[in-house]
Amino acid sequence: MEALELKYHEGEDGMYYPNLILEEETIQTLGKFGIMAMEYLKENHYPRFRCLVRTGLLNQKMKEVEEEANQMMESLMTTYLQKHRPEKPQSTMEMWKIREQGMRQAEEIVLYQIVNKYH
Repeated sequence: MEALELKYHEGEDGMYYPNLILEEETIQTLGKFGIMAMEYLKENHYPRFRCLVRTGLLNQKMKEVEEEANQMMESLMTTYLQKHRPEKPQSTMEMWKIREQGMRQAEEIVLYQIVNKYH
C-alpha cells in the first residue's frame, strides 16, 4: 500500500491541521452495484468502511466492485437468454417477461456473490 501524502494548513491557533477533503464524486460516479456495496460495507463492516474513507480508497474499491458486478450481470444475462428462448420471438410481452426474469435472477446472484461481501 502506498503512503498517503498529506498537506497541512495553519489554523488560527497556530497549529497545523491536515487538509482532509472527501471526494464529492464518490457517489456521483458509482452505479447501482457500487452504491449498494458501499451501503453494505457501511452498515455491516463499518471499521473497514472508515478505513477505506480515511485512506481515500473507497471510490476506487467501489468502482472495482461495480465493474466486476456489471461483467457478471452481463455474463449471467447472456447465459439465461440462450437457455430460455421465447416461443414467439415477435411477442413483446414474452420477450419482456423472459428478460425481466433473467435480470432478477442474475441480480440476486450478483448481490449475493459480489456486492454483499467484505471488500
